[in-house]
Amino acid sequence: MENSNDQNGEEIYGRIITKLDEIRDVVEKQDQRISLLESRLSAGNNFSKSVQEKEDIAFVPTPPPPTGEGMQSGQQESVELKDERIILQEEGSVSEERNNLEENIGGKWFARIGITALVLGVSFLLKYAFDNNWIGETGRVLIGIMIGLFLLALGEKYIRKYFGYGQIITGGGIAILYLSIFAAFDFYSLVGPIVSFFGMILVTATGIILSLRYNAISLMIVSILGGFATPLLISTGQNNQFSLFFYILILDVAVLVISFFRKWRELNFVGFIGTGILFFVWVVNFYTQAQLGSTMFFLTLFFVIYTVSALIYNIVRQEKSAEVEQILVLLSGTIYFITSYSLMNEDYHSFMGFFALILGIYYFLWAYLVKYVTPEDRTLYGFLAFLTIGFVTLVIPIQFHGVAITSGWLIEVILLFFIAVKNKEQVIIKFFGLLIFGLAIFRIFMIDVFSSSHSVLANKFFFTALFAVVISYAAAFLFSSISNDEETENPKSYLAAKQIAILMFIVANFLTIFAGSREINNYYQNKIDQTQKEYQTIMENAHTQGRALDYSNNASIANYNLTKISSLRSKNSVVLSIFWLLYGIVLVAVGMMRGRKGVRVGGLILLFLAILKLFFVDLWSLGTLYRIISSMTLGVILLGISFAYNRYKDKIKEII
Repeated sequence: MENSNDQNGEEIYGRIITKLDEIRDVVEKQDQRISLLESRLSAGNNFSKSVQEKEDIAFVPTPPPPTGEGMQSGQQESVELKDERIILQEEGSVSEERNNLEENIGGKWFARIGITALVLGVSFLLKYAFDNNWIGETGRVLIGIMIGLFLLALGEKYIRKYFGYGQIITGGGIAILYLSIFAAFDFYSLVGPIVSFFGMILVTATGIILSLRYNAISLMIVSILGGFATPLLISTGQNNQFSLFFYILILDVAVLVISFFRKWRELNFVGFIGTGILFFVWVVNFYTQAQLGSTMFFLTLFFVIYTVSALIYNIVRQEKSAEVEQILVLLSGTIYFITSYSLMNEDYHSFMGFFALILGIYYFLWAYLVKYVTPEDRTLYGFLAFLTIGFVTLVIPIQFHGVAITSGWLIEVILLFFIAVKNKEQVIIKFFGLLIFGLAIFRIFMIDVFSSSHSVLANKFFFTALFAVVISYAAAFLFSSISNDEETENPKSYLAAKQIAILMFIVANFLTIFAGSREINNYYQNKIDQTQKEYQTIMENAHTQGRALDYSNNASIANYNLTKISSLRSKNSVVLSIFWLLYGIVLVAVGMMRGRKGVRVGGLILLFLAILKLFFVDLWSLGTLYRIISSMTLGVILLGISFAYNRYKDKIKEII
């Protein structure tokens, strides 16, 4: 009995202890909840961190109570606490966003606006002091240098603790130092070009070292922006080309040096835009033709610097370029050429074609380097290839005139196609070849076709069209020669080669038909013009000699003239129809012998068009004699074709 009583007592004692532990846990959790609410009110900006720290302590999982009732109670409390934790976290995130916005406005934008205002104020102070003679020139410069050095020291002190704020302060100091040295040399003549040169190099080197040291792109951008703003802020309206361009060159060299170490493409664009603005402001206000040599010298240096700065980082580290580099390469080349052309064309037009060729060679060397150093960067290679081919293409219309432009483009086309065939993966070369070929064909039909054609066959248009036909056949042969290999090795490129070959063959035949038809029409048109000229000569001679032609003679001469002209037009139409028929027969025959279905179909289409013309035009609009000739010619040709198909149909089937 005693043992049983002792066991019951221990059991009761254990239950009491368990219940007390549960009550203690509930009380502790309520205390923790209250402390969380208190910390939310008192922590402020660090609320989310305190919540996370307290959660790590407060919400450590505890072993489940031994009874089912206890488990249900614990689960319910856990769910309640979890819901409240989620609510507190959401409120904390909202508070954190508000604090971040306040931090950006108060800590960064106010600092940026403030340092900009300070730089402007210093520049205005120097200018105002200069205008009112408050202090000497040396004093003005020394004040600017001391302010700049003070800002550098202040930025160095705070940049580790307040990174963004320190960058802005340091950048402002560099900008003011630029301004002071520039003013000392260009406006006050306190120092010579050598001293100012080394002073600017020192300031530039300081900005580069600090920006690299802290890996701070915004510091460098602020420095460069301040540097480019300096000449505009303290300009006196005088023409100081050398000092201005030399100053810009120092800033651009700083951008170039940074390009070797950091991929800060925003900096390249800032420098490029700043250089462009200062250059064009000077050109608009001060440029004269006597300054062409020095202007082109500095312009070329600017162009080379931004070409190198856009490409050097990717090439040295063998990385793919981004859109920013590609756009900068394209802009620097096109703007440089357009500016140079506008400056030199008036007096040195004969040199401009060679100038474009030099640029084409320059970009070819870059494209070659990119292809072999970073072959995976095909987009950048495409941009450089585009510039290479584009400038070479410009050489022809700049240096030549008339049909020589078309012929030059056609020569360039076959060279590009030859390169594309030898390098089967160079799809970009095929594209540019087709693009220039399209320009040449467009020029043939829209410009060259209107050239003088008094001599049949022996005229510029016919020779140009004939040359285009030869180039088209040569291109078709080139791409046909690799189509079978590409079909086996690379099915995707096979379609491109085959399609280009077919396109070239179609263009060649269309040009042949067009040029032949044009020469036939020109031949008879020249005859008609000669007949009309003879009639006018007869009438003018009669009038000059004072012989008045009576009405009957005048009418007979006019009728004879009209009859002769009508006869010539009828001959023109018949000969043209026969030319189409014969050419269609040739195409059908070649298609059969070569087993080319497309050629046969093209020939049959041309035959069909010729037949339609004979039936619906020639037989109704021509005179009786020419109707007889047209119908008999058509009948003989069609009977001959039908006979050939019937007699040699077995062989034709084997060929087909």
